[in-house]
Amino acid sequence: MAKVLYQNIIGIAVLGLLLAACGAPAGNVDGNPDGGESFDAGGGSDVGKFFWESNIGEGQNNAESKEELKEWQEEHDSCGVQELSGYLYKYTPISPYASAEITIKDYEGEQLETGWDEPLAFRFAGEADVTWRFYHSLAEMDTALNKAVMQEMDGNPLHFLYYTFPMTENDHALDLYNNLKRRFGTEEHPLTAWGVDNGKMFQFIQETRKEEDGYELISLQSRSSKVNLFVKDRSAFGLTLLNAPSEGDDETLEYVFKDVFQRYGDSGSGWGLDEESLYWIDHNERLTELEEPKRSFREVRGIDENWEDEGIMRYFGLLVEAEYELPLTESGRMLSLHFSLAEEDGEEEISVSDFVDDFRKDYFTSIASSLTESEEGTFGDEKEMSAEEADTEFRYYLLNGFCMDEPYDMTVTDMETGEVLQERKVSLSIELPDTITYPDLNGDGYADMRVGAPVHMSGEKAEEEDYTPPSYLLWDPQTEQFARKTEKEVENSKRAVANGLTEEEQEEKTKRERSDPFVLIQESPEPEESKDYIRLTGENMQEYEVQKGDSLWRISELFYGDGYKWTTIVRAEDAPKNPDYLLAGETVFVPEVFYIRKDPFSRGGLRSEGSFQIEQPFGFTYYFLNGDVSYAWWEEENQIHSLPVTNPVGQNPFHEPEEWEAFQAAAIRCSEELCPGRVSNLTFEKYHMEDGCDLYGYIFEYDTGEEILEYVDFFKFGKDNMSEVIGVREQEPNTVLVNTVRYMAASFTDYGGEPGMGWGDDAGPNVGADQWEYPYLHNLFEAAREQFQISGK
Repeated sequence: MAKVLYQNIIGIAVLGLLLAACGAPAGNVDGNPDGGESFDAGGGSDVGKFFWESNIGEGQNNAESKEELKEWQEEHDSCGVQELSGYLYKYTPISPYASAEITIKDYEGEQLETGWDEPLAFRFAGEADVTWRFYHSLAEMDTALNKAVMQEMDGNPLHFLYYTFPMTENDHALDLYNNLKRRFGTEEHPLTAWGVDNGKMFQFIQETRKEEDGYELISLQSRSSKVNLFVKDRSAFGLTLLNAPSEGDDETLEYVFKDVFQRYGDSGSGWGLDEESLYWIDHNERLTELEEPKRSFREVRGIDENWEDEGIMRYFGLLVEAEYELPLTESGRMLSLHFSLAEEDGEEEISVSDFVDDFRKDYFTSIASSLTESEEGTFGDEKEMSAEEADTEFRYYLLNGFCMDEPYDMTVTDMETGEVLQERKVSLSIELPDTITYPDLNGDGYADMRVGAPVHMSGEKAEEEDYTPPSYLLWDPQTEQFARKTEKEVENSKRAVANGLTEEEQEEKTKRERSDPFVLIQESPEPEESKDYIRLTGENMQEYEVQKGDSLWRISELFYGDGYKWTTIVRAEDAPKNPDYLLAGETVFVPEVFYIRKDPFSRGGLRSEGSFQIEQPFGFTYYFLNGDVSYAWWEEENQIHSLPVTNPVGQNPFHEPEEWEAFQAAAIRCSEELCPGRVSNLTFEKYHMEDGCDLYGYIFEYDTGEEILEYVDFFKFGKDNMSEVIGVREQEPNTVLVNTVRYMAASFTDYGGEPGMGWGDDAGPNVGADQWEYPYLHNLFEAAREQFQISGK
């Protein structure tokens, strides 16, 4: 919820009256000697009996007769408008139910300049006559004030009405909000609730919404607003203007409201409060019961330690217990799933957190979603909390933007036999119930678990968003337990069920059939299609037997699609020296030529205007390449790191054979010294490209002790900028990663300009830079060693 500055807080308008809407019934009230007719502002006489029922209570009027109630006399006083706010603040009424009719003559108001961190200051002119009246109950006060409101007002003086009353232990902020909203809230003037003065008090006020020039404007300043009520320390106080001589007085009359209310606290800024926040201001527990599936949730009031101890925004609903009755199959086998908040004891948890690094595990993973009252469910057993009760012991730091995880004990029971099928811990968000749904995720006919991951924003209810993916637990009919699965594993299980295979068989099938669009091909494309391919010329030579009628030009066209490449063809030393004379059956040597089809679905990839461009094909997980390279085992298996940077060594640093051989020797040495016994199938590739650049690369497999990973690194050096593309994944029986990384590096285009936004140039030293003579490249052997041999991951 964004922080909102109350630049213009005002609630001026004829109030119908506020208290008539909040709670007291119409008509004569015991203890009111004058009786009187109740004024109804348009909501009906039966609207909002909350205050009558909660403040008076059943039988209160029977317990106290009229004769037992003391009749208080009016008190009259006066002061200058300049002193009015201080007078009202310091005045101690003889009854907690009191009102003051304020008449101001010769009013003038001016706001003075103050610092941003100083209280507002005003200069007023005029005199205020104050008439105090006192009551035994809110209902009595309501009736009397309605009578006063109905009186005709002299149009020249200003007439304000100030009132105050206590909120008893049975009066609740959410009930008050709903009563006011039902009575006064409209589309044009919606009722809103705010926590102000850093949460020490809260306010109910009507906003004014209007459209100007196609834009919706929201303002808190309007004489049409009927509600301007503050609550602090369980005492409510409000101020309304009963008459307004002219439309032009709004701006200066607003100063009276500001001056009065700032005495009680800083109302210049605040946080919007939703119904969930209002509920937990004065409730200690909530039990919610819902149907389809039948489920119940018990929440207690938790404290968000982001806020000061007195801040009302600090409270939230903490789920401590949940119970589900779930049909496992359509045939009707019923399971009971019980969750209860547990102490963390180091036991393994089923959570999305298991797949992320320590920082995300602590802060970025959560499982919760909004709870709303639905037609299916009923809310009941609300345990109210008095103002004197001590705060709950549940205190947490709620990270703004994400929900936290807490351990819950999960027990799965067969409802027919009573057999406990599974007991273990799971991680759920501490906020709000109903995060778990039970769809058949893989189509095998059994209910599974989808556990949502919402976000938490300070001052408002958590909602499920796409910031963090949900976690999944599939029902295993063999073990009769829920088993944790990643999203990729759920999809694999779904395919396995559809194809009649085991999950292991389906995984191997998927790996074999994985699309490989960037595979190297040697067949030259048709001339009209040549622009759709990248051509690479390899280091190795291939033999060709000359046919009758061949020429070097024709052979060049055959291999390159271009006769002008005939000079690259090598003949044997004893062949005729005349290039126009070829012998049928003669063997010539042609450099290997490969083609990579460009991505037909390219969206332009990663680019920096005037500096570089590099492709990023769809379907892979991409990271900006920084100093380190780590394999994230919880992500998509094909992980690619890239980020072009300024070239520090010049174009084609390994063009000469001896330079490339030296690099290969250094890589072999690092593999043996840094990763002894773990590296296998180390290979190197070198190509020449039509743009004059060379393309270099090396590939190897690394044994972590638990799995085999593939590491791929290709790099290309332009005149001004260079690109290194690195891929990592778990070993598969295909060449998708190698071919994609090679294609990306080959697609790099150097336009000569400095990389925009300083991309990559300010990164720390490349991993393993001190392990060889090529600090401008990442040493993947050292990267693997640091992640798996040193950290032990």
